[in-house]
Amino acid sequence: MSPARPPQRVAAVDALRALALLPVVAVNWVGYPALPDAGPLSPPASDEGLVAQALSWLLHALVAGKGIALLAFLFGYSQGLSQTRGVEALLKRRRRLAKMLTLGLLHGCLLYMGDILTLYAVAGSLLAVWAGHSMAKLKLRIRVLIALNLAVIGFTMVLANLPLAGEPSVPFTAPAPWAEWTLRNAGHFTATTIAFMTLGIPVPLLLMTGGLMAARLRLFSHPRWEPALQRWSRRWLWPAVAVNIAFTSLLWPGLRDGDSFVTGRYAIFYLYPTMLLLSAAVPALVLRMRRDPRLLEALAPLGRHTLTLYLFSSVLSFALFSGAGLSWQPGTLVTAGLALAYWVGGVLLARARGPRPLPLERWLSR
Repeated sequence: MSPARPPQRVAAVDALRALALLPVVAVNWVGYPALPDAGPLSPPASDEGLVAQALSWLLHALVAGKGIALLAFLFGYSQGLSQTRGVEALLKRRRRLAKMLTLGLLHGCLLYMGDILTLYAVAGSLLAVWAGHSMAKLKLRIRVLIALNLAVIGFTMVLANLPLAGEPSVPFTAPAPWAEWTLRNAGHFTATTIAFMTLGIPVPLLLMTGGLMAARLRLFSHPRWEPALQRWSRRWLWPAVAVNIAFTSLLWPGLRDGDSFVTGRYAIFYLYPTMLLLSAAVPALVLRMRRDPRLLEALAPLGRHTLTLYLFSSVLSFALFSGAGLSWQPGTLVTAGLALAYWVGGVLLARARGPRPLPLERWLSR
């Protein structure tokens, strides 16, 4: 591979990262009333009407999981873009991961139990172990991770069918003193993080390894891959959309009513149809941005500021929706609209700011 990094490739990755931020914020905000026991989304209230139910169905089918899965893939892709080698480069990557882990732990304990930075930092540390391996060894890693994912699915299905007793947790939207709310949030964050570290790590690691291999192949930048990407996206995009729609529609009666058994099944499986959809949608988006550079120019600046905007979205959700804040529950339509407005505001802010990094990005890059 050439030691130079093509600007178009970096810009495309930044643009995809910007797009991934929207579903992350939308799901975190709309799903806030379901915390701490359910998720990733909460069902619409019974008095919200058909429009809110239709939007909730759409979020479950085509939005939930898409952002976090794409960010994991792009994390690995970014690792593959790095051409620096040697002890100093390795130490710098480890410092970045340690800083990300610190941010994730603080974010998860103090603001939002659904933090993804902690899991990404741990998975990224594992990825760094084999980041320099040959493609043949990476293919073997992919096979092992797929087998682990299948084993995890079977194990979680067994756990989901066990008659576990217990009282429902106090919703995070219920008014509470700040210290009490923070203690409960930190406790649930710790429990879910332990569960994810023991059972959930193969999924992000699989996506990151796939991203690393894609970057090695220069999948989104080398012209030789364009015909293959076009064929793949044309063949699989609409079937993948249909699979995601069918999966959600099959579970929708239970998801709409907040049935814990059905929402548990959804939480176990929803990332797998998501990966199929992203495998076709991401190449289609990259090819579209090649044909329309204006789209690339509009989105890429936001991709350099996603860490700050992700964390600040949790500050806002804490202030607006949590029981330690305003305990506001505006409903599915309003919350989704606020998430979209926040993302559009981020796009405008990033374009106005230009190449200057925000404080957290600057600190992380040191």
